[in-house]
Amino acid sequence: MKRLIESSLLRLFILSVLVLSINSCSNPGDSNDRISELISQMTLEEKVSLLGGMDGMRTNAIPRLGIRTLNMLNGPNGVGGDPGTAFPTGVAMAATWNEDLMHRIGVAIGNESRAKKADILLGPTVNIQRMPLGGRNFESYSEDPFLSGRLGVNFVKGVQELGVATSLKHFILNNQELSRGSYSAEVDERALREIYLPAFEMVVKEAKPMTIMSAYNKFRGVHCTENEYILNDILREEWGFEGFIMSDWDAVHSTVEASHAGLDLEMPGKPKFFNEKLVTAVKEGKVSEEEIDEKVARILNIYEKIGVFSDEESLPKGKLNTVEHQELAAQTAREAIVLLKNENAILPLDKGNIKKIAVLGPNASVNRKGGGGSSEVKPFYSVSPIEGLKSKLGNEVELLFDEGTKPAIEDYIAIPSKYLISEDGEPGLKADFFNNEYVSGKAVVTRIDENIDFHWGQKSPDKKIQVDRFSARWTGKLIAPLTGKIRIGVKSNDGGYLYINNRLLVNNWGMHGPHQKSTELDVVKGEKYDIKVEYYEGGNNAEVKLGWQLTEPKTTISKQAVEYAKNADVVLLFVGLNKEFEGEGFDRSSMDMPGDQDELIRAVSAVNKNTIVIINGGNPVSMTKWIDGVDGIIQAWYLGQETGNALSDVLFGDYNPSGKLPVTFPKKYEDNPAFPYYQKVQNKAIMEEGIYVGYRYYDSKGVEPMFPFGYGLSYTSYEYSDLKIENLGDEEVKVSLSVKNTGKYDGSEIVQLYVHDMEASVDRPLKELKGFSKVQLNSGETKEVSIKLDKRAFAFYDIEAKEWVAEPGDFEIFIASSSKDIRLKGIFSLK
Repeated sequence: MKRLIESSLLRLFILSVLVLSINSCSNPGDSNDRISELISQMTLEEKVSLLGGMDGMRTNAIPRLGIRTLNMLNGPNGVGGDPGTAFPTGVAMAATWNEDLMHRIGVAIGNESRAKKADILLGPTVNIQRMPLGGRNFESYSEDPFLSGRLGVNFVKGVQELGVATSLKHFILNNQELSRGSYSAEVDERALREIYLPAFEMVVKEAKPMTIMSAYNKFRGVHCTENEYILNDILREEWGFEGFIMSDWDAVHSTVEASHAGLDLEMPGKPKFFNEKLVTAVKEGKVSEEEIDEKVARILNIYEKIGVFSDEESLPKGKLNTVEHQELAAQTAREAIVLLKNENAILPLDKGNIKKIAVLGPNASVNRKGGGGSSEVKPFYSVSPIEGLKSKLGNEVELLFDEGTKPAIEDYIAIPSKYLISEDGEPGLKADFFNNEYVSGKAVVTRIDENIDFHWGQKSPDKKIQVDRFSARWTGKLIAPLTGKIRIGVKSNDGGYLYINNRLLVNNWGMHGPHQKSTELDVVKGEKYDIKVEYYEGGNNAEVKLGWQLTEPKTTISKQAVEYAKNADVVLLFVGLNKEFEGEGFDRSSMDMPGDQDELIRAVSAVNKNTIVIINGGNPVSMTKWIDGVDGIIQAWYLGQETGNALSDVLFGDYNPSGKLPVTFPKKYEDNPAFPYYQKVQNKAIMEEGIYVGYRYYDSKGVEPMFPFGYGLSYTSYEYSDLKIENLGDEEVKVSLSVKNTGKYDGSEIVQLYVHDMEASVDRPLKELKGFSKVQLNSGETKEVSIKLDKRAFAFYDIEAKEWVAEPGDFEIFIASSSKDIRLKGIFSLK
């Protein structure tokens, strides 16, 4: 008995020390005592229950100890769930290059999280944009780790000021969506440290996010959720991360390994591994109870930090859809817009000199406010481009509207029941439903479905089937409607397989938003083919469709659109991508815009050169087919709920565009440094380009992009002068210069500072972004801009010494308006 008491006291002492070390509350003593006391009263089963979710967005509770659930909501660009303010997506936020604005967005989203009773906001996303096909690039900030880090720091600080925890994601190397649950990221240590980790490191050290979300993929063959090197060695020991680590949804693959590696919380519920399996592992001595106590303490510490253990009535109630939030969303959208081309000063438009505007394109009458997947926000209102134009112009200018081509949505018609027959000869297919994600075990529901075209949302197909984590199998015969080629596919949210004659022809398996994959099939009219469709739902919305396309699609260019263009003074052509082509669980197949949009631009610009192309999307698109034929191009990203108003303000000069590209726009996909390696080895992301990601590659290797990193035009002009470089001591450097607005419009310029090591012992890029400043200038006004650099700004990661090294010598300081537009140069000597 004495030994048991001593063991318990020792465990409590160790736990108290742990809590003390990770707590930063104003009265840590009370907090430590409370958490230690709570843990001492828990059974092992209760402790483990806190390490797994209860359902899709909540953790478990222990009511007898006063521990309630933690509520989570998605939130990189607005709070998920019920309606809220839809801000521009991450890459659009990054195009503002505005740290103060990011902080204000964080505060607003923190307020809306409070209003929706969310304790944890799942965001921001600071993964590096490695290549222009990434399905979730729209959600991430940039190809550059410094820019991504600075924006992430300010966002996290803003959200957490409201007592809402953020979950920084996705740690690490979730830079593609294709096979995200199985691929292994293979990258050398220097590229890991210099490209893929710094944004996370900066946010962890400066903003102290309360939680981190571990990624789906593997790193060097080990799943990130059970990778001790990245979770314990780097995140906790090197960087001093004090919060808890949660998994991405269904990203856990083990019990003992994930526990030892440092994972604290498996999401969603009910957990597959941090459940009775973990209890058994403790009882069998494979996992110590002290390890469990540490995880529980980290989680309860966040309860303390966000005020759950305080008087919750005294906490901020939050604000939702306020006028201030609406204006902030509009301001962010205006600042995010990047003017890419402005030949013959076609912009800004003067409504006094225009009688007719042709408003064309599949994105003109629809607000493409975001990409697909968990980051989608349901706004209280949404302004499309044509609605914004009507509001701006009233009856002063005639608007001639036509879509020009069909909306770029790859969505086949559902196969009718007369072409489907079950094994028993009935019209339709036999359907078996399972209360698991594996299409296995005993079916809980068996029925005949006339066809497969279901949109269950967040409901269940049947009261016997659980809402999330179910699967289905449909079997029978497909009757060919013709002789020749057809395209057949499965659209699903989440996973879908299509088998014909027992051959897997369509693999759409994985956690993702609504997305279709298809294949071409040779058939003979009247012949019957064995067909099997399998589907699983992992969480949130559920839908699945078996569809086909029986004829080759013909050009869909509208003659009316071309006529409108002929008769208009100006053409505003709204094209680009949408959530069908950018979203969770899949990457784009090419840089081309889907459908006939390129052909539409060429047809319209051929009859009216006063054509301005406005592009929606989170990734660059190919422009070589039409760029020389148009006078104006605007990159409009996904601008959230205020899209139409923001674009109208920029088009008509009520706001001078100031956005700069946070990613390089290549001329073609083959120019991207990841092109030789992407999808070349199954289930591996081979990153042989190393540190040469984005502009580091284009600038250093002499590859000319379509538009360089940091690029963006203005309606005014800026003059840079008086560069000064001052050594402040304590390994700090101050760089200052003057910037003058030499044009007739007020505006904002983004001054960019790049560093180049003139002689190094290792290969280093031509230049690296190490500072930036956004400065607002009235016409004719001059301001001084100052940027400070620390020693890390001059350093590289030494893989032998396993530390950052800044070698003595000369460094060039480039002051630039883009990575290609160097305005001033100076030399700093590091001693």
